Amino acid sequence: MLLIEVASRLKSCVRAVDTVARFGGDEFVVLLGELSTDRDSAISQANTIVGKLCIQLATPYHLNLVPGDPAGTMIEHRCSASIGVVVFNGCEASAENVIDWADAAMYRAKEGGRNQIRFHEAPAKP
Repeated sequence: MLLIEVASRLKSCVRAVDTVARFGGDEFVVLLGELSTDRDSAISQANTIVGKLCIQLATPYHLNLVPGDPAGTMIEHRCSASIGVVVFNGCEASAENVIDWADAAMYRAKEGGRNQIRFHEAPAKP
């Protein structure tokens, strides 16, 4: 139930050109398309969207332990997000490289105390 609600909140924060996918376990990937070709502007745009994601994911979840039963037991759950972001433009990198970089940035966010955002910048195209 929680993962379904998380996915719904993620989708509510992104645009039609963006993609939200569950990567595994409690990890999701959000692919932002059509960001600015200017690196600083793209980072700013990504940061704005990621900020919205953090706010939505931090809002308490009210989950019914017996789905579909209006009289079921409700619980409140709170969670946070450790987010790794890769902004790349014209980079000669594989999808695997980009995922690895985002994953490394996410783990740096977790190591930094969780509920953090960490950026990893892909190397510029020569």
